[in-house]
Amino acid sequence: MFKHILVPTDGSAVSAKAVKAAIALAKESGAKVTGYSAVEPVPAKLYGEGYVVDRQDVAEFERRTREHAKKHVAAIERAARKAGVAFEPLVETARTPYYGIIEAAKKRHCDLIFMSSHGRTGLMRIALGSVADKVMTLSKVPVMVYR
Repeated sequence: MFKHILVPTDGSAVSAKAVKAAIALAKESGAKVTGYSAVEPVPAKLYGEGYVVDRQDVAEFERRTREHAKKHVAAIERAARKAGVAFEPLVETARTPYYGIIEAAKKRHCDLIFMSSHGRTGLMRIALGSVADKVMTLSKVPVMVYR
């Protein structure tokens, strides 16, 4: 069935539920799992000339963001190891989470992206967007959305 499943996480409770289901699917199909978290760069307009935020604060923010992303991916790793599923961690900077997910799946030759959706509707969906929708629309790798 599947040989390599990319499991993106944002560390949310919804994402944690999807991780459990993805690990179960991987175990059943004998697939390897790559746990993924995207770290978005801080926009230059937040610390450019004339603005209050200094570069040290930006560097600290980026360090902490990467640290949190690694913790989220480590949680996937623990679940995979416990289930006896082969695992690879991947935390990288991406211009947007959806772009990072699509590129990671392509570069790692994944045959499935298994991800959660927050299920936002109305104004929240318009304001925050949907990473899952963008991945489903733009990815050439099949996407399974868990809710």
